[in-house]
Amino acid sequence: MVETGKILQGDCIEVMRTLPEGCVDLVVTSPPYNVGIDYDSHDDRMSMEDYWDFTRQWLTEAYNRLKDDGRIAVNIPYEVNVQERGGRVLFMSEFWTIMKEVGFKFYGLVDLDENSPHRSKTTAWGSWMSPSSPYIYNPKECVILAYKKDRIKKIKGEPQWKAEMVDMEQEDGTVKTKAVYQDEDKKEFMSLVYGQWEYFADTKQQTKATFSMDIPVRAMKILSYKEDIVMDPFMGSGTSAVAAEFVGRNWVGVELSKNYTEVANKRLLEYRAKLLQMKLELEEVSKF
Repeated sequence: MVETGKILQGDCIEVMRTLPEGCVDLVVTSPPYNVGIDYDSHDDRMSMEDYWDFTRQWLTEAYNRLKDDGRIAVNIPYEVNVQERGGRVLFMSEFWTIMKEVGFKFYGLVDLDENSPHRSKTTAWGSWMSPSSPYIYNPKECVILAYKKDRIKKIKGEPQWKAEMVDMEQEDGTVKTKAVYQDEDKKEFMSLVYGQWEYFADTKQQTKATFSMDIPVRAMKILSYKEDIVMDPFMGSGTSAVAAEFVGRNWVGVELSKNYTEVANKRLLEYRAKLLQMKLELEEVSKF
């Protein structure tokens, strides 16, 4: 078993190697993109050859930590421009090739549509009003969904949506018990299996690269049961941990940066304090 509810500070590859094999139900993460962000601990300016080697190593360790019916959801860009380190790269294609080499099997692909006033829809590069050299760039990102060995989960737990069991009379006079779901729950489920998620960017995160909480929440709801163990090898400011507690999943995280680990732990404490305050307020209201 793995101890949950804890951020392990250190190199994700080395730390994951200390965890038992087959201890995790779901990996949800957004790794560094190698686009030159000034992290305080991670080199985001590797050669692309070194970066893909790093990617292969951490994906291998994540694969080994997953149960046979475990799944992974990775938020990555479709393309990046690394300029002097190789120019433009079809990132998603290269990334998926490595995932297949490691052993992952394709489950699905989600197109992310960021609903943010800060997102630029124009470009300042390339030829202007001319076909000589226009700069055509896709700023959108995606989530690759994959599984380890078994596509169908062997051990079924409590899903996110709970049905009410209702006795319904049939035409022949017999009575059958059927599961009836709330319309809002059915609508949410359908929005998650549709491969295009609209989300709102979290501009309040105290890290260089933000990871919207909408993304891990949706991935956990559709790919795991309540009380399943979720792991994020790149915990950053703790988004996946907060998301896991929000939807009732156990979690374990890894973060290289000591500073980000402190930020994430503080964020978790604040979230738990708010949750406790809400609970106390509800208890007070229920007394009347």
